[in-house]
Order: sequence, then C-alpha cells, then structure tokens
Amino acid sequence: MLFHGLVWASFFVIAGVMLAFRRRMVDHGAAATQQFTEDILPLLLLFSVSVTGLMLTASYTWLKGYAFSFLAILHAVTVIFTLLWLPFGKFFHIFQRPAQLGVSFYKDVGARSPQQPCARCGEPFASQLWIGDLEQVEQQLGFDYRLPGGGHYQHVCPRCRRALFGLAQGHLAPRAEV
Repeated sequence: MLFHGLVWASFFVIAGVMLAFRRRMVDHGAAATQQFTEDILPLLLLFSVSVTGLMLTASYTWLKGYAFSFLAILHAVTVIFTLLWLPFGKFFHIFQRPAQLGVSFYKDVGARSPQQPCARCGEPFASQLWIGDLEQVEQQLGFDYRLPGGGHYQHVCPRCRRALFGLAQGHLAPRAEV
C-alpha cells in the first residue's frame, strides 16, 4: 500500500478532475465565464500526469516493462510542462523573479524622473513616466479617460479622485426643502 501511494493519489486526482469537469458541464454560470487556459487546461494537465503515471505502473507491473522508456519520457514531459505552465507553481519563479527585477528598475527610474503634479491640488503623486505609460496602455486597450475640458483623468491624484467622487455624489443627492 505504501509503495503504491502515488498510484492511489493518481486515482484520487482523476476522480477530482472528473468531479471538476462535471461541475463545469452542469453549472451554466461557471460555463459562461470559464476560459480554456484558466479552467480546462489545468484539469487536462493534472489528468495527463495521473494517467501517464498509472501507465508507468501498468507497464512495469503487468507488461514486464513493455514501452517503459517511452512512457517514462512521456510522463516526464507532461510533469515538466505542468510545472512550467501552472501559474505560481514550482517553476513560476523563473518568470516571476526577472519581472520583479524589472519592476524595481522601473520604479527607480520613475523616482529619479520628473513627478506628475495633480491637476486639482498641484501635489506630485507619481512619475510622469508611469502616468504616460498608463495613458498609452489605456489607449491601446480602448479606454478613453480624457476630460472634456482638456487634460486626462490620470493627472488627478488618488486623494483628489476620492474627493471628486464624494463631491459628485453630494451634488446628485436629493436636497431637502427647508
């Protein structure tokens, strides 16, 4: 029983994958929002790792090692692909660490570059480099936050945005007759 712990674990993983697939087929609310790479692919990867592991056990237990070397390579490839693909998995730090380094370099450059003053209060709140990049990305995504009187919504600091939001709500509130 202890020697075949991974075999038993594979059966449990396959059962769990089947339950998850059933939920995705029955729950129409979940089906409407699911994406292949976010919902289906992880289940397929877990299923393939479990099945190839069971095939290895079947090969050396019942088939006297027939096709064991091919199955071992197939299982290794599925495991490696799963570990590399799964976000925040074992090897995600290979991609995460350089990205974190890039973010810290970007912040250092932004801290040394000119700061964006708030269009409402005049206080600097972020680097002009960051605000310019943010405006460019928003435009590429199809968002237009230009203000009718000129300027851009990104030129308003977060504190003033909250104040403007409160002022706008207060202006729309029904007034009591006195």
